[in-house]
This record gives sequence, structure tokens and C-alpha cells, in this order.
Amino acid sequence: MGLLRRHLTYANVAASLALFLALGGAAYAATQLPKNSVGTNQIRKEAVTAGKIAKKTRQQLQGQRGPAGQQGPQGKTGKTGAKGATGARGAQGNTGAPGADGTGPALEVVTSLKPIEAGGITVVSQNLAPGAYVITADVVVETTSVTTTAVTCTLNGSNSEAIGNVVAGSPVTLTLSGVRSFAAASAAILSCAAPAGTTAKYANLIATQVKSASRAAG
Repeated sequence: MGLLRRHLTYANVAASLALFLALGGAAYAATQLPKNSVGTNQIRKEAVTAGKIAKKTRQQLQGQRGPAGQQGPQGKTGKTGAKGATGARGAQGNTGAPGADGTGPALEVVTSLKPIEAGGITVVSQNLAPGAYVITADVVVETTSVTTTAVTCTLNGSNSEAIGNVVAGSPVTLTLSGVRSFAAASAAILSCAAPAGTTAKYANLIATQVKSASRAAG
């Protein structure tokens, strides 16, 4: 006992009292803190982080999305990239089929109301340059004879021939066509022969130049 009194000083008592109050105060704070007693003044600055806030609470704290801002100015054009390597050359395609031979201009001549004689007359003709031609012709013939009248029409002599019978009041149309080659400038001629009283009411002749007479004929 005497030994305890010898070591009992003011400093020892003060230190022991401070330790007791510290331990007792912490226990009190941990067990006796009143409800709703912690406010903003008791929370250390920046002590509450986003990770300590409930996810639902964080969502509630987010405000509505504001309107989109104006579009900013267009940025500068970037530098042109490096040119890529040239690809391999593709295989050559198949040669196409030869095209058909071309044709030259088509020449047409028309006539009307030309009397036909028994010895034959030229109803219509067309001058042509040297070359091969496809020639077609139509002629409408009529007669005043009460009997049947035979009419014979040809293209360039015997190149093409058409024969028809015509009676009064019933005109007949004769159609002729043929291929003719001219070594020099010549004329395509439609001629007809019939007894007196027969008339070529209308006639036309078309000559179309082609590259080859044999091709046109085939």
C-alpha cells in the first residue's frame, strides 16, 4: 500500500483519467448515439463517396436529360491516306460474236395515177449508187374493163415478178421484192404491163443498201 502511494502522482492520475474517458466516450458513442443525431456537420468533408450510396439512390439523384446542343462546326479534313496496292489484273473475257452486217440508207419513191400500157411502162424508179440492195415495191392497180384483166409487174426486168387479175371496181395490190447488186450507178425500176384501161392508182419502191447481196438473199 505504501508502495502504491509513493507512485501515485498527479501526472499518473491525470493520464489514467484521460484514458478512461477516451475509452468510455468511444463506447458511449458506439452504443448510445441517438437516432437522427448525425447531420452534415458530423460528416467529414468528402467522406461519403459514390460507392457508399445505394444504386437506387444514385439513379434518383440523376436529373432529366437536357436538350441536345447545337451542332459544332465541322472539323478539318483529315490527311489523305496512303494509296493501296494495285490489284491483280483479271482474266481477259471471251471475244464477243461478230455483229450483223450493217445497212445503208433506205431510199423510197412514190407515184400515183399512172396509166399502164400493154407494152409496159415504168411506174416508178429510183437512182442508186453502186452496191447491193434489197428492193421492195407495192403497186395498186385498177381497171375500167368489165372483163378480167391480167397485170404483170416486175422489178428491174426479171429480178422479181408479180402477176394479178383485176376487174372493174376491185383494185388489186401487187407486192414485189428482190436483191440486186449494181457494179455502177443504176436505177431500181418497177414496171407494169396490162391492156388499155388499166391504171397504177398508187405505187412505192424502197431500196435499202446492204453489205452483201449473198447475206441479204439468205
